[in-house]
Amino acid sequence: MATIKFGARLNIQGEMGADSSAYDYALTMARMAEDLGYDSVWVPDHVENAHLQREKPILEHWTTLTAIGALTKRVRLGGHSLNNTFRHPGLTAKIVCTLDQITAGRVILAPGSGWFEAEARAYGFPWDDREGRHQRLKESLTVMKRLFTESKVSFRGRYFQLEDAYCNPKPVQQPHPPFWIAGEGPLTKELVTEFADCWFMYSKPPEQVVALVAPMRAQLPQRQLDVALSAVYLCGKSDAEILKWAQMYAEERKHRFTVPPTVDDVMRSNLLGDETRVRERIDAWIEAGVNYVVIQPMPPREGLREFGERVIPLYS
Repeated sequence: MATIKFGARLNIQGEMGADSSAYDYALTMARMAEDLGYDSVWVPDHVENAHLQREKPILEHWTTLTAIGALTKRVRLGGHSLNNTFRHPGLTAKIVCTLDQITAGRVILAPGSGWFEAEARAYGFPWDDREGRHQRLKESLTVMKRLFTESKVSFRGRYFQLEDAYCNPKPVQQPHPPFWIAGEGPLTKELVTEFADCWFMYSKPPEQVVALVAPMRAQLPQRQLDVALSAVYLCGKSDAEILKWAQMYAEERKHRFTVPPTVDDVMRSNLLGDETRVRERIDAWIEAGVNYVVIQPMPPREGLREFGERVIPLYS
C-alpha cells in the first residue's frame, strides 16, 4: 500500500463555508483532526482577512498555533504558509524554537514570500516587488537556519543584520524543524533546491505534478525531497453540492491569483466526491511523486470528518 500522510488546514477566518472564525471553531477542528488520524494541522498567516473582506475577523497566526499546540498531543503544526513580510527572521526563529519546545518537536516551518499587498501596506510592513520578496525570503531562510544550528550568529544582508545573536534553547527537532518551501515559480524553485526538506505546492492534475517534481528530484539526486500538495476537498453527496462548494471557493479566491481560478479549475485540480473518486486522484498523485496532502475541507468541519473517516483509513 502506498505511503502518504495527510494534514488539514484549520479555519480561522470564516471562509469556505465555516459558520465561525472563532478560536473554539479552529480548536475543535484540530482536536477532530488528531482523533481522526491526520498527521498535521495548518493555520494561515494574515493580519487582515485575506479571503473575505479585509475587515472581517481573522486570528493571529502564532498565538493561535501555540494555543492549539498546547491543547493537542500528537498533530504537527504548520503555517499555511508563513508570511515572511511580517517578522524579522530572528524573531521568527525564536518563536519556532519556543513552540517546538512547548510541543515536544511538532513544528513545521513553511515560509512564503507573501502575496497580499493590501494588508502589508495597511500595517506598514515592507513590500517589495517579486524579486525583492524573493531575496528577502532567501535571507530569512539563511538567518533562521543558522540560528537553529549555530551557537552564535552574525549576519550582514541587504534586509537583515544580526551581531553575535544567540537563539537558545534550540529546537527539539534536530538539526531544525523541516523547511517546507511554498510556491512553484522559478524564484521559488531556487529556494527549494537550496533549503527545502519538502516542496509545498497547490494541487493540480497529476500530469502537471509529475512535470514539476521529476526534474526537481533529478536535480537533487542526493537529497530526500518530500512533496506536499495543498488540496481543497469538496465534500458532498451530489454533484450539485460539490459544485456549490467549487463556486464558493472560486469566488473567495478570485483576488488571490494573477489569473483567478475558474470553477472548472477548482474541480479539475482538487479532491471531490466519494472516496472512490478521491482515492483515484490521491493514488495518481502518489504515482506522480507526492507523499503528503494537506486538505482544505469544504465545509470545514463536515469535510474534515468525512475525509478522516472515509479516506485516511484507506492509507493506514
